[in-house]
Amino acid sequence: MAKDKHPASEHHLQAAAHHQAAAHHHLQAAHLHKIGEHDDAQEHADAAHEHSEEGHKHSTTAKDHSGEA
Repeated sequence: MAKDKHPASEHHLQAAAHHQAAAHHHLQAAHLHKIGEHDDAQEHADAAHEHSEEGHKHSTTAKDHSGEA
């Protein structure tokens, strides 16, 4: 399976997906803050932070796998 042969690649894809989700939540938070929906904006900001952390974990794991054959 390609997944087993290239674990770093899979983690890079997962990291990208989480970072993309984080960016979406940041944009939503900015919009909601601008229109005065501060509670909803904070929820999106929190979700963005969680996705950023998950993305970082996958990036770190990808780096760990990069040295493996």
